[in-house]
Amino acid sequence: MKVCIAYDSKYGNGKKCVEHLRYIMTKKGHDVNIFNILETSPESLPQANLYIFSSPTHIGSPPRKMKKFLKNLNIKTKGAKYSLITTCMDTETKALDKMTALIQPSGLVKAANGVKIKVDRYKGPLEAGYEKRLQIFADDVLKSQ
Repeated sequence: MKVCIAYDSKYGNGKKCVEHLRYIMTKKGHDVNIFNILETSPESLPQANLYIFSSPTHIGSPPRKMKKFLKNLNIKTKGAKYSLITTCMDTETKALDKMTALIQPSGLVKAANGVKIKVDRYKGPLEAGYEKRLQIFADDVLKSQ
């Protein structure tokens, strides 16, 4: 399966998460590409079966650049699915809901519930056991295919 991961990461926590997720999925035989949203456009993402979007949370919401990216998605793959990751200090954040609302017009179908990875302090580190949480997330997303 082809997987495309587009992420934003202010302090490197989100990047660490998506790199670990790529490792997990590649080990299972999937073709995974990662793109920083600052270095690509929503129109230039390659065709894939699954799109994963990862964003930090700023004051309970994804940052403006991620909102703009998701709002302007132009996915041409029919039947493609998506899922979400957010890094956050407060797991009560509504960032995943806000990201979902922005993705809805794109026609992508939700593959699995998103995951919130807790950041212990403003700049990190990531919560202990985040790798296990990403493994569970990957299993959920992949079994939806």
